[in-house]
Amino acid sequence: MYESTSKLLRRLRHPESGQAFLRQCTDTPSAAQVLRDLLAQAGLSVSDWIAAADISRSYGYQILRGERNPGRDVLLRTALALFLSLEDTQRLLVAGGCGVLYPRVRRDAAVIFALNQKMGLPQAEELLLSLPEPGLYAGGD
Repeated sequence: MYESTSKLLRRLRHPESGQAFLRQCTDTPSAAQVLRDLLAQAGLSVSDWIAAADISRSYGYQILRGERNPGRDVLLRTALALFLSLEDTQRLLVAGGCGVLYPRVRRDAAVIFALNQKMGLPQAEELLLSLPEPGLYAGGD
């Protein structure tokens, strides 16, 4: 479950809740685990995901085997391709070791808007480029 930064900081001030939080952090699932769960939840095959997120086949399988960590833009393309909720997107980003979407960052705000409006990847990419903000293919992953 996603918690706000201020709530996490409050938990870390106290010895008991801080230690509990730190122990919990070691149990965080990998991006591969979360992605496999989300694919199963969506009823999509690996091939469907690879095509929808527009990533190479070999890179996709390396991600799912845990051999490669996907970049933030690949995870965002995945979220849009799977029509994930904002909560599931944030969970996927955290599992991938990437920063969560932050609404004060214009590009992130646009992605949040796209997720909330259930835009697909092509529509979200068009929105980003119209703002103009870097698209989801700008990172080169």
